[in-house]
Amino acid sequence: MSHILRAWTFWIHADIREECHDDMERMVFGRMRQAPGNLRVNALFNDAGDGTVEVVVLSLWASMAHIRAFVGPLYLQPAIPPAYLEKVFDREPRVHHYAVTDLPSSLRDWIDS
Repeated sequence: MSHILRAWTFWIHADIREECHDDMERMVFGRMRQAPGNLRVNALFNDAGDGTVEVVVLSLWASMAHIRAFVGPLYLQPAIPPAYLEKVFDREPRVHHYAVTDLPSSLRDWIDS
């Protein structure tokens, strides 16, 4: 059975990077980590050097069924908390899901850490 890597991207202004990280931990990641089938969640922050930061949220799940049970019928839409939408100035309109059939050691290390 494949694991599913869920990825979505949005952009913020660089001056709220730390606030965004803290808010993601408080509003989203804690709940995700408790969800059945969630193996790992993390965010990557890429400072573009022009005052903007690209944020990529990655989560690894045991199956699509677990994602759908957690997110609901709108599982292809980014899960940005409504109170936070005003701080996001751009986002990809869809979440991407990738089947991971053979976890490379780097992903196994990420899950186990």
